[in-house]
Amino acid sequence: MINYRRIIDLTLPLVPGEGGRPLEIERHRTEELTPHEPVDHPWYVMHRVQTISHIGTHIEAPYHCFENGRDLGSIPLERLIGEAVVLDLGELPLDSLIGASEMEAIAARAGGIRSGDIVLLRTGFADRRASPEYDHRPSLTADAMRFLVDRGVKLVGTDLSGLEGPQTPGHLDCHLVLLGHDIPFIENVANLDELSQPRVFVCALPIPVRGLDAFPVRIVAFE
Repeated sequence: MINYRRIIDLTLPLVPGEGGRPLEIERHRTEELTPHEPVDHPWYVMHRVQTISHIGTHIEAPYHCFENGRDLGSIPLERLIGEAVVLDLGELPLDSLIGASEMEAIAARAGGIRSGDIVLLRTGFADRRASPEYDHRPSLTADAMRFLVDRGVKLVGTDLSGLEGPQTPGHLDCHLVLLGHDIPFIENVANLDELSQPRVFVCALPIPVRGLDAFPVRIVAFE
C-alpha cells in the first residue's frame, strides 16, 4: 500500500487546435460512427480523433527506433510503476552539455540512483519554450544515458520536448542508448517543479496499443 499525502499530475492537458502538433476531435452521434441502432436520446455522442503518436506528454517505446523492439502494447507494467528519483538540472549554466560525470554529480545530489528506479529529469525549461532561452537548454548525451543504463534504471522522463538538446552531437544519441537497452522514456513531463521531494512514487500508464511506437500517457506522482 502506498502512503502519500498528495498526488501531483505530471501530464500536460491536450487541447484540440492548440500546440504545435495536430489534434482534432470531431463529434458525431454514436450511430453515425458505429453499427448502432438510433437511440431516442438528445445527446449520445462519440468522437473521431485524429492526431499523431508523439503529442503532449507521451511515452516512446523501443519500437520507435528499433524494428524488433517492444511496441507500446508490450511494455511490462513493472516498467511503468515504481519509485522515481528526481534529478535537478535546473542549476546548470545555459548551453550545458551533460555527460556521464555531470549526470553522476547530479544524481549524487539527489541521493543517488537505485537499480529499478524511474528517473525524472527536471530542467526548469518547460515553461520557456516560447523564449530564446529554450535554445540554450541543457543537452543530454549518449554517455549520460549510458550512466543511467549502468545504474539499472527502468524508465526515464524529461520536462523537455526531447531528450537531445542543441548541443547533443547526434539527433538520436539519447534515443538509441535508452531504447536499445529496452528502456522507454517520456517527453513533456509536466509540473516537476511542484515536487518537493527527490523521491516519489510514479505511475505512467499508456493505452497498450499493439504495433504503436508512442502515445500520450497519464503520469502521476505520489508524495
